[in-house]
Parts: sequence; structure tokens; C-alpha cells
Amino acid sequence: MIGADIQAERIARREDWVMGPLVPRRDIGKQKDTYGTISTRRLQGVEVAKEKRRDWCLTVKDRVVVVAEGHRDRGKIGAIQEIRGRAQEAVVSGLNKVDIRVPEYMLMTESDKRPIRTMEAPILLSALRLVHPLPHPETGDLRDVVIKELKRVKHRKKPDIRYVAGVVPRVIIPFPEKEPEDHEDHDIDTLRIEVEEKTFVPSLLRPPMPETVIDELRNKYSKFRDCHDEDFIEKKMKEDEEAEARKRTVELMRTPLKEIHRKNRAAKKALGKPELSEDMLARIGELMAAKRAPGQIEQVVPI
Repeated sequence: MIGADIQAERIARREDWVMGPLVPRRDIGKQKDTYGTISTRRLQGVEVAKEKRRDWCLTVKDRVVVVAEGHRDRGKIGAIQEIRGRAQEAVVSGLNKVDIRVPEYMLMTESDKRPIRTMEAPILLSALRLVHPLPHPETGDLRDVVIKELKRVKHRKKPDIRYVAGVVPRVIIPFPEKEPEDHEDHDIDTLRIEVEEKTFVPSLLRPPMPETVIDELRNKYSKFRDCHDEDFIEKKMKEDEEAEARKRTVELMRTPLKEIHRKNRAAKKALGKPELSEDMLARIGELMAAKRAPGQIEQVVPI
């Protein structure tokens, strides 16, 4: 959109130069009342890539000066009204004013019917520098100083601080204090006395909360829930019975291999526990004596 406007203006400027008095009038037709204005969409800016963004340590209510070369408001000072971090722009009061044409749908809903209005267009943060009063090193008198570069120190539990880069000792530049929000009362607002009024007092004859509250605090079918509905309990018990029936059906289905294993287990169980004979005990003793390390004294355990 901006490129198309620039191209059209270049053509118009060339025609004005070449044609002279024969140049066509452009303040007619649809642009009769809005010639020389720009669209409100031009004030939205373009989002800058995250890796190209920079922290300029500026905030709302900071006094800044325009330092961009060739800017029409270069050298003028104003206060920041709005900062658009993603677009790396700021709206400064009283600076970079432009005439915009208000769309027709906005004129239909507003009491102000002017088709052209003057607003502050955003300025790049790179074109702004902070203006802050600092004492003179010799006289000690306060005077406005244009600060070239600021650095920020971030804290987790404390507010961030900013200081002038490259100055020793460090010069701290405080952030503007935030004014307390002024909440305007309206006729539809609920009064505080009505909010604090106790409208429900539980008793022993009725529960303090309805039974359906548990469905909001805990999922109706959650495994962490202690109490469930009767239909849910009945459903789960039926599922358990069906699973147990399927398990018994599987056990009743015996294959030839399962039948052989069952007979082997029954025969092994019928033999009972094995008993050691005198010959077996003597043989075990001989093996233990042969494995004993040389020179080790045999301990005799009294019977």
C-alpha cells in the first residue's frame, strides 16, 4: 500500500513539473474534500522481526526529542503517548502530525462528522532520544540533556532500572511514575455494600453447596473422584463382571499343551517334597570339605 502511494506521488510530481499550467486538477471527484490526506491504515506500522528488535529503554510519559536527519520535526521535544514495541515505533504528543481521512462507517457512528482530522503519526524509536534534566558538572544547575544511549538492568523482584551508557560513575535515569488509575463510577456498577452482604448462611439441615458443584471441581468420570453417581458405579461394576466372565472363559478353553502342563503339575504335586537320604547328605559333606580353603579350621557345631 505504501509503495503504491509513493509510485502515484512520483507520477504526479513528474506531471506537475513537465506539464506546468496544463497539469490536471486532482482535488476533484472522490478526493474533493480529502485531497492531501492519508488513510488510517498508514498509521498502523509494520511489525519488525523479533531478532531485529531493540530495547530503547523508553516508556510512556518520557520526554523525547526527534534526532532523525531530514525529519520535519527534528529538534522538537514531546512526551511519548504510546509505544508499539513490535513495530519499533512511538506516538509522541504534538509531533509528526498528519491529516487523515476518516472512513464513512466511522462517521456514521460518531458525533464528530469532520471527514479530515489531524493526528500524531508514529515515529521510529531509532529517531528518538530521551531528554532528561541532569545537574551541570560545574555549577550543579539542572538543565535538559539529550541522552544518546540507555541501558536496562532487569531484576526479578525489583523494578527495572536504566542508566546512561558509557558514563562513570553510573547515572541512573528513573522511569516515570505511574499514576494511580482513576476508576469512574457508573449507575450500573454494583455497590460494595451489596457485594459484601451475606446472602447465604448454611445450616445443619441443608448442605452448604449443591451436589452438582463436585462436577465443576472434579471431572464426572475422573479416577481421582471419591464419590460417583449411582448409574456410573453400576456401569463400572457391570464392566468388571464382564471382564471377569471373559477371563473365566479363557481359562476353560484348554489346548493340548495346557492339558499336558496341567497333568505334569498334578503328578509333581502328588510326589510331595523330596527328602535327602543318608548317602546324599554324606556326599554333600564331602563336597563342602573339598571346597574349603586350605588352612581353614573346621568349626564343629554341637548337636
